Amino acid sequence: MGVHSFERIKRTTWIILCLAIAGAIWFSPPAFADIVSGRVLGLDEKPILNGTFTARNSKGESTTFKTDKSGNFSVYLDPGKYTVSSSTDAALTGVIESFPQPRQQDVHLTKRK
Repeated sequence: MGVHSFERIKRTTWIILCLAIAGAIWFSPPAFADIVSGRVLGLDEKPILNGTFTARNSKGESTTFKTDKSGNFSVYLDPGKYTVSSSTDAALTGVIESFPQPRQQDVHLTKRK
C-alpha cells in the first residue's frame, strides 16, 4: 500500500466516524410523550363531567382532551408544564405537568384574574 492509499483510508474512516456521530446526535430519541390521567375539578372542587379542555405548553403547542361522564381524562403529552383551559370558559385555567412516564394528576381549575 502506498502513502496515498493509507491517507485515503484514514480520511474515509474519519468521514464515516463523523457521519456516525452526527447521525447518533440527529436521530437520538427525544423525551417521549406519555399519558397523564386524572380528573378535572372546577371552582367548587367537583369533577367537570363531559368537558373539553386544551393543554398548551410554553411553545404555544396545544392538545385537546375531554373528560368522561365521571370527570376523568387521559391524554398523551410531551414532558413539560401545560396550562389547561376550558372550552366553555377560557378564564378557567389549571396546570398539568407531564414527565416521560405515566402520571396520575388532577387538574384544579381556578379563575384567571
